[in-house]
Amino acid sequence: MSANRKKPGKLAQARAKRMARSLQQQGILSRAKKALPTFLVGLVIISGLVGAFVLWRSPSVLPVTEEKVRFFQIATGSVGGTYFPVGKAIATVISKPPGDVSCEKGGKCGVDGLIAIAKAAPGSVANVRAVSGGTVESAFAQADIVTWAYEGKGPFEKDGEFKNLRVIASLYPEAVHLVVAKGSGIKRIEDLRGKRVSIDRVGSGTRIDALSILKAYGISQKDIIAHSVDASQASDLILSGELDAYFLIAGTPSLVISDLAERSKINLIPISGSPANKLKSDNRYFVTKTIAAGTYKGLGEIETLSVQALWITNVKTNRKLVRKILSALWREENRKIFLKGHAKMELITPQSATEGVAIPLHRGARDFYIKQGILKR
Repeated sequence: MSANRKKPGKLAQARAKRMARSLQQQGILSRAKKALPTFLVGLVIISGLVGAFVLWRSPSVLPVTEEKVRFFQIATGSVGGTYFPVGKAIATVISKPPGDVSCEKGGKCGVDGLIAIAKAAPGSVANVRAVSGGTVESAFAQADIVTWAYEGKGPFEKDGEFKNLRVIASLYPEAVHLVVAKGSGIKRIEDLRGKRVSIDRVGSGTRIDALSILKAYGISQKDIIAHSVDASQASDLILSGELDAYFLIAGTPSLVISDLAERSKINLIPISGSPANKLKSDNRYFVTKTIAAGTYKGLGEIETLSVQALWITNVKTNRKLVRKILSALWREENRKIFLKGHAKMELITPQSATEGVAIPLHRGARDFYIKQGILKR
């Protein structure tokens, strides 16, 4: 080689280095391609073993019995009345969601898989329609309204007979409260003429009975400035000075009335005398009720009328489910929770659960009361 031959330039040297690296990489890739099938087979085997272990340990394949979830609605009344807190208490003790701790280990002692829900509702008239129509599973309603619906009378005359209604339990007596604002000048029912009076919402049992009571005392709806609001709204209107009086049929003590009494804003008017006696003789569901002195702060004893509150359902409701619900309702383990719901819970007992019932009991309820020795076969 001649000593005068030129050395390669920088460009040529760089090109030579790139070519060398390329050849080296191709060799590595070639060896990797040959080894790839073996690697993939190993990866699949390892993944399969891991997957099998995870599947074996998964709770979904362990021998656990799945619980069916069943929802059970209880239509009540306005939040300020008695139906709603009583409904909440009953819903609490009969519920036992899937996966909950067993009763024996300190969990809920309700019906397995049952989730009961107490919902606010317009009242008795709307409730019996909802139960009959199947839009709710159960509801609370006044005994008089339930009887009228079953027989197709009163407010249900145009509907026909609601023969698919059945009773789960008779709960407690509901007193007719006639609440009047202090300073309204109302001392007796006859003084309601020309006054602003709430007879409750359309669809409530209170409204139906309020109109019956007013009529018995010679007062028509035209004789008063009628409002159609529930007890909670009526109480607010009493406080704001926009209402003189309102009717409420509820178990004693009613929360909204207690609140007004605590503020010394109201009085209660008696419903007694000849008109009340005639109402009782004409309507077997009305009975005399005395609201004891001190039931509401600062108020003395008041004589009034009352009707029984019923828990109703549809004839199609599962027979076994109703038996289980009643068994859970009166379990000894549930008693403390049950009694915390409302003062009226003390009156809800198996022994009184068939009193004041003028329509058939549900088959499941009848089974339960026969088993308890409360009814004969």
